Amino acid sequence: MSAHSVPLVPFSGRMSYCLIRSLKMVLEYRGQTYPTPWLECVSGEPFGFVYIRQADDLFAINGYAYHLAGEHLLRTLNYEYTYTGASDAEDALAALDTALRDGPVVAGMLDMGYLSYAPGHEAARGADHAIVVLARDEESVTVHDPAGYPCVPLPLNDFLEAWQRDIYTGKPYGLWHIGTQREPPDAETIWNTTLARARANFAKANEEIGNGVSLLYGPGAMHILAEDLRAEPERSLGALPYFNWRVSAQRCMDSALFLRERLPEAGAIRWEQTRVYGEIQQAIVTERRAQLPTLIEELAEYETAFIAALGKR
Repeated sequence: MSAHSVPLVPFSGRMSYCLIRSLKMVLEYRGQTYPTPWLECVSGEPFGFVYIRQADDLFAINGYAYHLAGEHLLRTLNYEYTYTGASDAEDALAALDTALRDGPVVAGMLDMGYLSYAPGHEAARGADHAIVVLARDEESVTVHDPAGYPCVPLPLNDFLEAWQRDIYTGKPYGLWHIGTQREPPDAETIWNTTLARARANFAKANEEIGNGVSLLYGPGAMHILAEDLRAEPERSLGALPYFNWRVSAQRCMDSALFLRERLPEAGAIRWEQTRVYGEIQQAIVTERRAQLPTLIEELAEYETAFIAALGKR
């Protein structure tokens, strides 16, 4: 099937987007409703690619540090908010209790592997996540989990175990307390702020963070990932087929829809990347792994063209 025979049809289905969906729940509780894909785009998260290059794991995704995207989103929409951590469980629970007096709050990023209401949760150890806390008592918290678990009790010990395990944010016991919205920004302000965030993401330079771990960004990161997969054809793909590639495809698609009216060339390129991610997914399940480096290099070519198109005003 050629690329041009595939229409850009909006998608409705499972989306990860855990932090943005959690923030959306709290905003809707307060009376403000926004579409989830739009919120994800305004956060800036769909714009950019990172390959965390290390010896013992394989992680690459269209997206950056999610908590920073959450902060950018709330600032763009002009909400009062705090995003705090705590030094220990006692202080964390005290902050939680205070915040809950104003309504639901978002907890995270936390470790999914300790969310004991989810079948097989132990297999998710080390995966970051965000949830909405609705209430708590001496034994448990009641949460909305955007992974598909509404209004579910979570034993307090399990919650604290998950909540203390800072994945990458620098904020153990991360707590998002959203206040009132100041004057709502107009559509032009939101558009310009989002595009500025996207361009800043694409300007990020590669980073060495120690212990043999590198953060590689953009089309260059895609080319290096392709080279690594070509050099190690038997290497485990880890979570790539189960999480990273489908989330990356979703972010490409949502940003295609976000951009297509005002930047149609950029939107069209983003849709082509969605299609390539679909081909990558199919290549894995049909045991055509040898095609992956070539497909990822195709992604890199589109990414270069997308960055250029995004710079056009």
